[in-house]
Amino acid sequence: AARPRIAQRLHADIEAVDGDQLVLTSGGTEGDNAAIVGAIAKHGGVAVCSKAEHHAVLHCVEHHRGIVVDTTTTGTIDLDALERALRTTQLKVSVVSVMAVNNEVGSITPLRQVAKIVREHAPGAVLHTDAVQAACWVDLAEITPLVDVLTLSSHKFGGPKGMGVMMQRNGV
Repeated sequence: AARPRIAQRLHADIEAVDGDQLVLTSGGTEGDNAAIVGAIAKHGGVAVCSKAEHHAVLHCVEHHRGIVVDTTTTGTIDLDALERALRTTQLKVSVVSVMAVNNEVGSITPLRQVAKIVREHAPGAVLHTDAVQAACWVDLAEITPLVDVLTLSSHKFGGPKGMGVMMQRNGV
């Protein structure tokens, strides 16, 4: 019963309601791990994230020997460092993961710019955003079209603990 409401809130395609595009999880960590490990398993290659990501993302990327890039002084991913990493790596990049809103300092990641860089320099990579902190601060309908995978944890916006969602674009 929650799927249509979630899809509407995310402005996700209606297919997400019935198919594999809207996956109910036990929370943000499970969704983040599934997005990263799933992209690596499906596409091979490495994951990329910033050093300020939540540990659910950062530890997963480090465990899989991914690329961790610097951040700005505000806690968002350094766009120049991201572009340089994607442009210069000899490795295939399977997923780039960035948080939509920093969980410690509240800075908002410029997802439009991140998406542009990823699409230009790693066009085959899945773009994932950990939107756990974003649900109360940013219009999720503006984020959803920019990314391939988005993860949420319901307790951050009034739902029960132990519930989350992973939205994945059709074909991802």
